[in-house]
Amino acid sequence: MCLIIHKPAHVRVPHDLLAAALRLNGDGWGLMGFDAGGRRLLERHAEAGLDALLEAEERYANAEYALHLRRRTRGRVDRDNTHPFEIEDGVFLMHNGTLSFDEGPAGDSDTRSFVELVLRPLARRYPGMLVDREFLRLLEMSLQPQNKAVLFDFPRRRFDFLNRATGAEFEGLWLSSIKWIDASALPLSCGTDIQQRTYAAQEVSFL
Repeated sequence: MCLIIHKPAHVRVPHDLLAAALRLNGDGWGLMGFDAGGRRLLERHAEAGLDALLEAEERYANAEYALHLRRRTRGRVDRDNTHPFEIEDGVFLMHNGTLSFDEGPAGDSDTRSFVELVLRPLARRYPGMLVDREFLRLLEMSLQPQNKAVLFDFPRRRFDFLNRATGAEFEGLWLSSIKWIDASALPLSCGTDIQQRTYAAQEVSFL
């Protein structure tokens, strides 16, 4: 399922948001964007720890970036299945949701397979496709509202959001969903999803 957070330049990501999101999305993280000097940012980590996320938030406080926290649904937990994925030179994709896409090698996530078997071959065959507004609209419709994606095009200095309207705005940030932000740690009133939550041992009983 996962979570994407888009952070505009000079907007801070609240530490309690990162902590609450990490509790339900602990299978790796990555980011893509521009630093304060306009240089490309790109990180992918198979392990997700709060200290590392807080350090990155501090280091890139003035940057614009999209952050992906992974909750594994398919594929191994490793760096190769960690977002973002490069579609073509300098163009990357992050995805939140589940794709009905069962092709690809065993151990690959649905998003990785979709990039490698569909988007990358199409982009090679049709140069300029990824900046074509009509193609992006078609891709958005094919993903359906429950799937959100962010495209980062470094050469053209732009982000594109697919199904942005079904995400949520929170303190100057865009969240792809609030579903996997732990409601027991940070209840949110934005968005239309129902937040999931963790439970303390004393809250759980077995019949």
